[in-house]
Amino acid sequence: MGTMLEMEPQGPGGSRPRVAVVSLHTSPLDQPGAGDSGGMNVFIRAAAERLVGRGVDVDVFTRCRGGDLPAVRELGGGSRLVQVQAGPCAPVPKEELPRYLPTFLGAVLRHSRSEGVRYDLVHTHYWLSGWIGRSTKEIWRVPLVASFHTLGKVKNYSLATGEAPEPPARLAGEERVIAEADRIMAATPAEASQLVGLYGADPDLIRVVPPGVDHSLFFPRPRERARARLHLAGVRLLLFVGRLQPHKGPDVAIRALAEAIARDPAATRDLVLAIVGGPSGAGHGIEVARLMDLASALRVGERVIFFPPQPQSRLADFYAAADVVHVPSRSESFGLVALEAQACGAPVVAAAVGGLRYIIEDGVTGHLVDGHDPGDHADRLLAVLADPEGSRRMGEAGIERSFGFSWDVTVGRMISIYGELLRGWDRARRPASLPA
Repeated sequence: MGTMLEMEPQGPGGSRPRVAVVSLHTSPLDQPGAGDSGGMNVFIRAAAERLVGRGVDVDVFTRCRGGDLPAVRELGGGSRLVQVQAGPCAPVPKEELPRYLPTFLGAVLRHSRSEGVRYDLVHTHYWLSGWIGRSTKEIWRVPLVASFHTLGKVKNYSLATGEAPEPPARLAGEERVIAEADRIMAATPAEASQLVGLYGADPDLIRVVPPGVDHSLFFPRPRERARARLHLAGVRLLLFVGRLQPHKGPDVAIRALAEAIARDPAATRDLVLAIVGGPSGAGHGIEVARLMDLASALRVGERVIFFPPQPQSRLADFYAAADVVHVPSRSESFGLVALEAQACGAPVVAAAVGGLRYIIEDGVTGHLVDGHDPGDHADRLLAVLADPEGSRRMGEAGIERSFGFSWDVTVGRMISIYGELLRGWDRARRPASLPA
């Protein structure tokens, strides 16, 4: 990845470029950890708010799903959120959304015409949005940047027992977007390799752009005070944060807790597991009941506390309160939870998959565990709990490592990518340029 541009990108005639960001299936205003919302939502909002200050106007298009929001509202920093109606203005299961793609596209085009707005570039997030990007690229004659955040083929290689594979429509959709994108953003070198190896992406078109962490929200704070604010004083805290779906591994966290208690009852007498997150998918209530039943069956029901998804300011207290944060995901394109936890000084025990290998320095800021055997994870959790001084050093090292990730750096790299495309875009198709 090259260095960020010294000069801001420019649109036609030296104007500020305007970027259409497409996030069809989930809004950047959605609460991370609930439904289909997660790190992607945090990424889109953080980037959109900062891009405007760097000379790029941003409209984020998402599907109306109800609520009292106006059709167009400020997202932050001068960026805008545009809700368009495609299907019912209500939640729709993600697997049913492909039928509404043409309607969504039509609504985006009508909005552009009604406001007299011309976009210089389209940046899509997730494969469903990529379908919109492919079409707007041809209609508006602008370059397309694609981000995926998760890849269907990667998920299918690491399914939990009984977990349904990603459908062929998604895999084919990803392949088409990858083939037609002018640049592809990957969160880590591992994701870049997956794009090339599994999808045949042109490596010359891939740029590695890791997400950042908001250090004004996620920073170290006294552990006991954080616990008191959460009404968790008097316990030691094992923390899981994420959507309650098999792929994120909350079942592994519960089983690992049970293993740790069975192996060392004395050392774990005051240990509890806090699970922070909400369910996703059509049968979301079933997953919560399944996890509660699992905890009861393993005789740790009284040691597992479920919390709903938390706003980021409150989530930072959970990280600060934790003795160890457990991230047992079965695949993870990046792993923003692990980065936020490190920024707050919490050691992390995580599965050695995907972006978690990139974020966590094994044995320094936390531990990486091969596979998802609860006993192996329990070994590492107990090792952290048994060594307070080593845990403190890990926390300090994690804070230092987190400073290598910031949203300003992320946005600077995005501007560099936008600039590459605007400089080189065929003026006969869509005039746009950067200063010479």
